[in-house]
Amino acid sequence: MKKIIIALTLVLSVNMIFIACKSEKKEDKKEQISTEENEIAKYQCPMKCEGEKTYDKKGKCAVCEMKLVKTTDLE
Repeated sequence: MKKIIIALTLVLSVNMIFIACKSEKKEDKKEQISTEENEIAKYQCPMKCEGEKTYDKKGKCAVCEMKLVKTTDLE
């Protein structure tokens, strides 16, 4: 009986360690992806009403009020 309890405890401990390590790796990847997107993401009016002016956030053009699109989508 003691051997079974020890074996189950060992198996559960190993599983918990594996799950904890796996979740940390996912969080690191998500943070890395989101920071890369924030650095790259620039928004611009598709009609280029304001020339080459870009914005850091989504929104509407101040001139024609069209939805801003990512500059990578325009290229």
